[in-house]
Amino acid sequence: MNRARRLLLVCASSVALFAGVALPAVAQVAPSDPWAQASSDIPSDSAVRFGTLDNGMRYAILRNATPPGQASLRLRIDAGSLMENEDQLGLAHFTEHMAFNGTTNIPENDLLRILERLGLAFGADTNAATGFDQTFYQLELPRTNDETVDTALRIMREQVSEALFAAEAIDEERGVIVGEERTRNTPQLRSLKAQLALWAPGQRIADRLPIGDLEIIRTAPRERFVAFYEAYYRPSRATMIAVGDFDVDVMEQKVRAAFADWTPRAADGPEPDLGRVAPRGPETRILVEPGIQSSVQINWTRDPDLDPDSVSERR
Repeated sequence: MNRARRLLLVCASSVALFAGVALPAVAQVAPSDPWAQASSDIPSDSAVRFGTLDNGMRYAILRNATPPGQASLRLRIDAGSLMENEDQLGLAHFTEHMAFNGTTNIPENDLLRILERLGLAFGADTNAATGFDQTFYQLELPRTNDETVDTALRIMREQVSEALFAAEAIDEERGVIVGEERTRNTPQLRSLKAQLALWAPGQRIADRLPIGDLEIIRTAPRERFVAFYEAYYRPSRATMIAVGDFDVDVMEQKVRAAFADWTPRAADGPEPDLGRVAPRGPETRILVEPGIQSSVQINWTRDPDLDPDSVSERR
């Protein structure tokens, strides 16, 4: 979502970052940020149906009949590793895993079986990812008949609002996360860590890689997961994107039916303090890391440009 939040860092070189319960009295339905075009003179694509539910969840729907009879769904949560507390490092990514490990109405292991019966393959058609400032869930639908679309939307709704976080399921998944860290601990990742430390000293991004802290991953109790999930998985932080060979009016009705009654269970989580861009003078660093290609970079940092998007701004 287009919150007034940036990574407080602009660099000359780019880098790929690997990346049925009663509502308590404290719960709030925070308003969603307006769509970007609301404060811009750059027109939006008239073919896209933009909308916002009463609970704050947003959606963007586009008909595209190539390839015919198929559709892509993305459900984005406006929260990633930057939102983690010091005792939650890695739990944004871990929470993404737990959304596939049992929900209120879909028992553990049934979710993938249901999708496979509809012709979706895990990895290729069913996946998710966590970054610094977002988490998204994706489904590639081989058909757009009612059964496939309704089931897909029901599963996505369950993932973002009804995850169980059973203690035994968390324990079983810890080893999976540790294995991912071991696989991803490559020369390229170590180089990235060194670059972030150079670019953003004292800023939150420098110590918030989504894979997190292994000690926390191995030991964090269930309550810590639930606290993150309830604070940041909420309709006002959610955006559904649907693109495919379907009737836009019908898809809009289905999205509304699936998500309109989603209500938050706790207060909205705070926006993180990202730190400030430190004044910099000329600096040089040499990193020796076997296994990566030799390179030379010139970088500079500055405060982010938070002016609204507009024609004049782009010029």
